[in-house]
Amino acid sequence: MKHLLVALLLIFAGNSVYSQKSRQIDELLTTYEKAYQFNGSVLVAEKGKIIFEKSYGYRNAPKKENNTNNSLYRIYSTTKIFTAAVILKLEQQGKLSLDDKLSKYYPKFPKGDSITIKNMLSHTSGIPQEAEGSEYTVNEETLLKCLTRKPLDFSPGKGWNYSNSNYYLLGYIIKKVTGIEYDQAIEEFILKPLKMTHSGFHFNQLENENKAFGYEFMSGENSNEALRFKTDHPFAAGAMYSTVEDLYKFSEAFYKGQILEANVVKNMYTPYLNERYGFGQEIYKTPNLDKVLVGHSGGGPGYRCRFIRDVEQDIAIIVLINSEMIPGDKISEDITSIVYNKPYKKTTIGKVNKEDLYGIEGIYSSPEATFYVNIIDGMVIINGDIIPRIPLNPVTKTFYKIYENNTFNFNTDQTGKVKSITVSNPMGVKNAEKISNTFPWGIIGNATPSGWDGKDIILQTRKDNPDFYYLKNYKLKTGELRFRLNSDWGNSLALNNDDESLCYDGYNINIKEDGFYDIVLDMTIKSKPKYSIKLSDQ
Repeated sequence: MKHLLVALLLIFAGNSVYSQKSRQIDELLTTYEKAYQFNGSVLVAEKGKIIFEKSYGYRNAPKKENNTNNSLYRIYSTTKIFTAAVILKLEQQGKLSLDDKLSKYYPKFPKGDSITIKNMLSHTSGIPQEAEGSEYTVNEETLLKCLTRKPLDFSPGKGWNYSNSNYYLLGYIIKKVTGIEYDQAIEEFILKPLKMTHSGFHFNQLENENKAFGYEFMSGENSNEALRFKTDHPFAAGAMYSTVEDLYKFSEAFYKGQILEANVVKNMYTPYLNERYGFGQEIYKTPNLDKVLVGHSGGGPGYRCRFIRDVEQDIAIIVLINSEMIPGDKISEDITSIVYNKPYKKTTIGKVNKEDLYGIEGIYSSPEATFYVNIIDGMVIINGDIIPRIPLNPVTKTFYKIYENNTFNFNTDQTGKVKSITVSNPMGVKNAEKISNTFPWGIIGNATPSGWDGKDIILQTRKDNPDFYYLKNYKLKTGELRFRLNSDWGNSLALNNDDESLCYDGYNINIKEDGFYDIVLDMTIKSKPKYSIKLSDQ
């Protein structure tokens, strides 16, 4: 009886701790959700027991359809774990060796006799990152043409550089060795055996009521979908979709030796020429923790993924997000701190009146960096040379932050007018002067007189609406163009895969014939840009 009582007390104590962690995680995510800064699903498990699983925000924002624990998200580079696992499985079966040279599969690949599969798994091959755009991964032939005309970044095995190209090639090697398509191989080796029935490829073609759409900005009817690739890009480097529960199934099976032998898995998350990367595995040294966590993150247009495992303590943390305006790294770090009972700074989202908000809006520039600060649906959105597009949390009307050690101070003159910004982060402090209160948008491309390498053709603005840009009766040639802010490739708008709506980093807009055109870029609703390019009526 005494032993039974002790066991019951231990169970009660454990459940109490789990309940406390669950409440704290929910409080954290609810705070971000209310500020429109979290949209997704989270699962946390300890010792084979799910202690937290909940979803927030919308999977379809215009229709206000909520995310659920069954929501399907793109996981981007987390796909690399699956690709690496199949390569290691094929080695176990004696169908290939990690020491195989790339030249075995591609005899004409430059210096292919000095690049091994091991090099590609660990990003130590020197093969450069593929050119921007999904057109380079349409097929094997196109990819090879792109890669073979570029020199290696460094001698194989002598450096480290994260490059999706390695995993594109590994995907095609899987096809060569197995005789089936890459996605079918992933399904046969992993998805089917683990009954991961809510995971797969070809997300664009997927018709499922649980599909979570990926957004650039989320603001109800004014939400704007992020770029949807026209192909199943980025192939073996990041084309999968999944759910938190399916990824948990994989985490349990993979790290407990049910797919590969335990020593093989351990070797995969042993650093190889880079303290933070093994074979398809990232190694995380989390701030405020003396733990080494493994897994792989993923990120691309519309989606973010964090897939984490503490192998020693049997802990899994999975975060799936379907909006770009999310401080995903910060949220994942805070969740991790809660799981390990470590202190973390509770997030508070301050409020600033509209007049003060618009006082900080503009372009800030220094010799080192340029920053763009936009007010979009009441949120302060910043991006620039060293910062992806992300919301800032107000502390005061001139002081904002993302993390405790990543702050933004808007400096004012004696009249209270904002003159500059000071950006502080672990890499140092940068000061930039405010050079413009407005945003000069233009067009660039071979349909314009300047071509792709020339200067932008700056659009005019209306006096009554500085966010409405236009050119009337402007001569364009047959070709392509896109809209660009301040001649900055980090801020270019073009077409989503529907060839109608605008999104950042989209596909070029086609001009089908020479002529004089009326061009409009309407940024009145910045979260949902609109455009028209029509032949003039002259």
